[in-house]
Amino acid sequence: MTFVLQHPLFRTSERAYAVEVIFGDWLGLEVNLRPCERTDWLLADCAGLARLRMPDQFFERTALSWLKPESLQIEKLPHWRPRESFWDVPLLEDDLPIIAGREHPTGGYWQSFGTALDECWLGLDVLGSAFFLLSRYEEVAAPEVDQHHRFPAAASLAKREGFLERPLLDEYVEVLWAAMQRLWPGLRRRQMQGGVKFTCDVDIPYDPTIKSNSKLLRKIAADVIKRRSLSTVYSRVEAAAAARSGDFSKDPNNSFDAIMNLCEARGIKGSFFFISGHSAGEIDGCYSLDEPFISSLLTNIAHRGHEIGMHGSYNSFRNLEILRRERSCLVEACKKNRLDMPILGNRQHFLRWDSGITPKLLNDVGFEYDTTGGFADMPGFRFGTGRSFEMWDWRQGQKIKLRQKPLIMMETSVISNRYLGLGYGEETWEKVSRLKSRALYYGGNFTMLWHNSHLNLSDDWRLLDGLLK
Repeated sequence: MTFVLQHPLFRTSERAYAVEVIFGDWLGLEVNLRPCERTDWLLADCAGLARLRMPDQFFERTALSWLKPESLQIEKLPHWRPRESFWDVPLLEDDLPIIAGREHPTGGYWQSFGTALDECWLGLDVLGSAFFLLSRYEEVAAPEVDQHHRFPAAASLAKREGFLERPLLDEYVEVLWAAMQRLWPGLRRRQMQGGVKFTCDVDIPYDPTIKSNSKLLRKIAADVIKRRSLSTVYSRVEAAAAARSGDFSKDPNNSFDAIMNLCEARGIKGSFFFISGHSAGEIDGCYSLDEPFISSLLTNIAHRGHEIGMHGSYNSFRNLEILRRERSCLVEACKKNRLDMPILGNRQHFLRWDSGITPKLLNDVGFEYDTTGGFADMPGFRFGTGRSFEMWDWRQGQKIKLRQKPLIMMETSVISNRYLGLGYGEETWEKVSRLKSRALYYGGNFTMLWHNSHLNLSDDWRLLDGLLK
């Protein structure tokens, strides 16, 4: 069935983007857009026998303050309980926060008119909310940043309104689908099947003290004074001596084979992202792609059927030439090692990201996807979904081919004292397992990041093993 969707005459590119992602990519429905003189959205079948009206609240609200901070001055979000109208709609919680929408003048977010139920009102602005979330509108309109120039979760509407750990856009789509089924009972949709996606940022592939006697001595001093562990001193010195002679088997950061063994036992193809440039010095790691250990590691990953991707260096997220050079270096390193490994994916170092600039640069460099899309300070659904989607380019105001595969959880965001600091207790397991189940529930992916250098404790392995099951 083909649908016609009428909408107001302004922000036509932005509207088309939201429609293409929601109706085309996710639901698999054909929709013809018709801008016209109206103040709401009107979805109808080609014969015009049934019609669904929705408010155009997001684009209307921001019309006079587009991309200005005042456009984000939203009062406490209203809430709606859709199951009172659609008893079987699959929501994570009964109470649904409304980013954009309005009740019908006669009351309520759902109204039907006519004896044949041929016209309905859904007061949820699904498409305006979709654009807000997928384009990361708030990050461009009011770009708050932390010390690494990252937009923090703490500054997001999702955190303030308590839906960061909900794939809210996926829930909106389910409400839209329930409304459409009321009007078109035989309608079929595209079925999406997600899964657990393991990724690893190769920041510190081996203990960097093997390259510096002074760093090694400082680590030994810390082992003695702070940790009071002579056994750790012995292990560190033994591993450093072996690595300096080319044997990295005792290096605690060299957990790659064990990671791949675990992934393969679960039928999971891992993705390993390598730094190929040093635009900011030591913060970009201590290794180069032409080192024998790194060459061997690249070969091992490729031969075992896992993916090699790029980890854009610290200063690359706003620089086209740096990104192009670094991708070229990684491609050449694979060719040098005779690996038939296209470099399709990227994740930015330190999750540095500028929603107004970075997507277009990565697209122009030739990446097929990026998976930087998570917050560093907290896990959750930055884009309101675990599904992949083609990204929005703020510079040219159009959809681009680069797909985003949202990062839902980085291990340090939960465990480390730098961020939530929850450690390895029951609260951590409850949080990460809830995120996993919620991402998978709507056919999205639970994309997780675990660093190879963060697997020194049995608790790390236990938590990782549980998430990969």
